[in-house]
Amino acid sequence: MRRLPAVVAAVVAVVVAVLLTGTGPAAAAPPLPGEIVHTETVRMSDASAITVSFTEWPVRALQSLDFTFEPTGGVEGRTGLVTTVSPAGDRRGLKGIVLQRRGDTIVLPRHPRARQVWGLDVVSLPEEGTWRFEFAVEGPDGTATGVLPIRAIGQPGPPLPLSWTIALVPWAPVVLLLAAGWIRTRRIRLGTAPTWST
Repeated sequence: MRRLPAVVAAVVAVVVAVLLTGTGPAAAAPPLPGEIVHTETVRMSDASAITVSFTEWPVRALQSLDFTFEPTGGVEGRTGLVTTVSPAGDRRGLKGIVLQRRGDTIVLPRHPRARQVWGLDVVSLPEEGTWRFEFAVEGPDGTATGVLPIRAIGQPGPPLPLSWTIALVPWAPVVLLLAAGWIRTRRIRLGTAPTWST
């Protein structure tokens, strides 16, 4: 009878291990192509094209999303460059994970979840208005260029100051308690003379 709890524990451990390994791939994030909700085709200067895909549409200011860029003929042996120009004219306006730049231009990496295309993972357009994506694809046959205007509409949810105010209101009592505790312990610290022992 004493061995029964150990046997039950071993069986439970095996069942948990099987469930975890069996559901791991199913619980993993879906591949990027299933997340694409909109695509645009940009005609390039050499009569080729680049397909730009979005994981959110319409694009909202300050909303995180992924972009993928797939030129005609694939990305192998080519370098993709994009300059994002904000509505105010800022050429470095894109916010998020950007691994490499040449001045104001972003060198497009392969997308981490779709290695066959270039992509930007978890970026946002911080400003409402019409953005310009200026593309250059460098390859063995030269450089092709193209431009895609993208309209970013208002940010999702309430304005940022209101969001921050609502988020910080529950912390006000904590700040008051910490301030009261600091004042009380300060009075105690100042009222007690240090003692030295030898």
